[in-house]
Amino acid sequence: MRGLSASEIVGVWERGRGRTLPERALELLAAGGHPESPELVTVGDRDALLTELRVLTFGRSLDAVVACPSCAALLEIELAAVDLRGKGPSVQPLELELDGRRIRLRLPNAGDLAAVAGAADVEEGCALLLERCVLDGELAAGHGDLVAARMADADPGAWIELALTCPGCGEEWSAPFDIVSFLWAELDACARRLVRDVHALASAYGWRERDVLSLSSARREAYLELVRG
Repeated sequence: MRGLSASEIVGVWERGRGRTLPERALELLAAGGHPESPELVTVGDRDALLTELRVLTFGRSLDAVVACPSCAALLEIELAAVDLRGKGPSVQPLELELDGRRIRLRLPNAGDLAAVAGAADVEEGCALLLERCVLDGELAAGHGDLVAARMADADPGAWIELALTCPGCGEEWSAPFDIVSFLWAELDACARRLVRDVHALASAYGWRERDVLSLSSARREAYLELVRG
């Protein structure tokens, strides 16, 4: 993976607007130079790659704001990227025996999440996901939760939880961390800022968008300071 340039950030942002988060994840992997089909990587590997992309593009420190569930105080937290990388997935395919039925299945991948993102609700989405991942055998009613739990155990990097403590009231809780939504929020803010920069410098100097985006951030800011006076 490699970090995204200013031009690539704006391009991914443009393509991803109006799309689902799983689809945006695929766009990000492709833009970051993933050498294979990004839709085939497991969810845990996808998130590890996106964490690497985030480090290469925006740096190792991730800043976030969370609300304490007890006193509602807003906490500013700083996360290290290395702490957000879970263990890799188990060897596939998985084999289970449930009520005398032998089931072979694979772990959900990035393409699966994109494919079921349009489901009407979580229940339908889970059913569609299981249907895509079963390679051999047939699930009986009531087996869905057991299979989902086995998949989660086999791909621990697909679900990252943060252990948090409120310094004000002492409340302790766990909160999920989703690198896709976090990275997209950062990219969205950066892209909008870059578009404003292009507008300001194009208006002042008549430069083209690609000319502005090809500037280093330091040079771009120097020109913006001159325009602002």
